[in-house]
Amino acid sequence: MVNFTKESIKDFNWITATDSYKQTHYHMYPNKTEYVYSYFESRLGARFPCTIFAGLQYKLMRYALGSVITQEDIEWAAYLAGMHFGNDKIFNRVGWEYIVNEYDGRLPLEIRAVAEGTPVPVGNVMMTFVNTDPKCWWLTNSVESFFTHVWAMSTSATLTWIIKNIQTKYLNFTSDNLETVLPFMLHDFGYRGSSSHESAQTVGIGHLINYLGTDTIPAVESAMKYYGGNDVFDKPFNIGFSVNASEHSIMTAKGEAGEFDLVDELLTKYPTGIISIVIDSYNWKRFIKTMGTPRFKERILNRDGKFVFRPDSGEPVQTSLEVYQAVANEFGYKKNSKGFEVLNPKTGCLWGDGVDEIDVENIYGNLMNNGVSAENYIIGMGGNIHQKINRDTQRNAFKSSYQVCDGIGIDIFKDPIDGSKRSKKGRLALINRGGGVFKTLEEVKTWHTTGDLLKPVFRNGQLLKEYSLDEMRKNALIV
Repeated sequence: MVNFTKESIKDFNWITATDSYKQTHYHMYPNKTEYVYSYFESRLGARFPCTIFAGLQYKLMRYALGSVITQEDIEWAAYLAGMHFGNDKIFNRVGWEYIVNEYDGRLPLEIRAVAEGTPVPVGNVMMTFVNTDPKCWWLTNSVESFFTHVWAMSTSATLTWIIKNIQTKYLNFTSDNLETVLPFMLHDFGYRGSSSHESAQTVGIGHLINYLGTDTIPAVESAMKYYGGNDVFDKPFNIGFSVNASEHSIMTAKGEAGEFDLVDELLTKYPTGIISIVIDSYNWKRFIKTMGTPRFKERILNRDGKFVFRPDSGEPVQTSLEVYQAVANEFGYKKNSKGFEVLNPKTGCLWGDGVDEIDVENIYGNLMNNGVSAENYIIGMGGNIHQKINRDTQRNAFKSSYQVCDGIGIDIFKDPIDGSKRSKKGRLALINRGGGVFKTLEEVKTWHTTGDLLKPVFRNGQLLKEYSLDEMRKNALIV
């Protein structure tokens, strides 16, 4: 009997990193099962028409490379299973010890996946799993729960990609500077609103696939570590950027009467670069009007940088327009070649309170309808990127579609009354038919198909393909 302590409980153990019922399934597959092949997709009916596939490499590099299962892991998992199920015979000790003894604790799996950052229309396969050893047929779906977690980075990348499409549309209508301003038009303020440090890392990387502006530092670090490539320190930094910015604890530090003394000090301390100031600690209308007085106006206009006005309350669509109009009235604007107003380049606006992609559409639509260029407004988003998404946003699912039993391959699928949950059958391939049209081929007769976009990325504990953030960004470019 092994004596366990709290220190025996690892933060991560491959054997227990699953749903409870998965640990019972090795008894349930038909006798003589040899291979279980499964796939991951976003089902039809998802919130967005495409899913940006991302996050698999992070999971593999952080958790799956090399020898990742030990005898100690097995002993703890066996003990826990006995306690958890009330039955010490239910645990698959033989199977896990086989992996430790025959594979030195490496996972005998092959994973194939579409290139990370690729926008894949829903209803198509994005990655497949199969065990590489017939004695480990049970392993494929044992890891399902863990690898389904790629939904988080994929969905944040998808949401921000959708917003990037919206902003691109309005910039094309109203701006001469799409390429210059677009990479910074959505800023990630989500670290505090995320459910954990690791959630902030993964979801924040999803945002960085589409934009360069972020205040989620852990996402920048993780992007460097898991998607930076070996030369990340040998090239100009382009992972994510931020600026000097105030918050209410600063703007209220001297009380309402001292708000403008603080602005005075900030302008002295930050004579260059972008500085973003929250303007509604008390009265944003008064704030903007005061900035247009002789005390501040010339200092703002003569700075080597931009003074950004950031409202943090109010109804987003109308208030954002009114803030723009107030700033334009005090600091001026010019009309661009498309006939839309653009603020004095020494000033700008940022809306950062409680908006989603529908609000973004309405904000920019309202600005355009009032003759204002989209480039005047950056959108800040936190909780909507990090917390108002879930696995069902894109209807992500992991299902088995092919199995080999006693040497005979079997195409399997489910076909419930709810047809949207019909699963695919057979071995699968993903084909690009051009023009953004993808097709999943089912019941493929060989393990590998010519032209298949699903490439081997992992086999038996080894990473076979590594993507950089730059590659992911290129894959996600709006066509």
